[in-house]
Amino acid sequence: MASGKVLYATHAGVHVLRFQGEIGYALGPDVQRFVDGLFTGAPPLGFVLDLRETTHIDSTNLGLLASIANRMRERHGPPVTLVSDRDDINEILYNMGFDEVFDIVADTAPPSAEARALPIASPDGARLSRTMLEAHRTLMAMNERNRQEFADVVSLLELQQESQATQ
Repeated sequence: MASGKVLYATHAGVHVLRFQGEIGYALGPDVQRFVDGLFTGAPPLGFVLDLRETTHIDSTNLGLLASIANRMRERHGPPVTLVSDRDDINEILYNMGFDEVFDIVADTAPPSAEARALPIASPDGARLSRTMLEAHRTLMAMNERNRQEFADVVSLLELQQESQATQ
């Protein structure tokens, strides 16, 4: 289980998600559920995704971040700002082509003191599997390199989905 957490705040209609510690796949369904809620109704005015306190982030959560950028673009919103000053995290972001869909910056104002933790529950297997599949499909759609990198992962997750559906 990941030892990370996600903090949330809003300022002037802009949603700020601050990822802390090890951000692993088990957090994915709760992050996705929370973000889905933000996209119901009027489109968000903007997003800032703060990775400065992130020590590790897996591909499922990277896919969820990419899906936020896609959803904002589909709604003709401003580009999502991704804040990261960590060389190891930045290397992953740039290698995956995140610089093509995000505004990546090294720093912004200090994190808001009003941030509160997203509620995290133990995900059920089916929801976790769906979240992982959707996140990896999003990564594949970003560019050819990611398509090749995650094709086998997506195939395996699709097989798991089919197997769960027949049980």
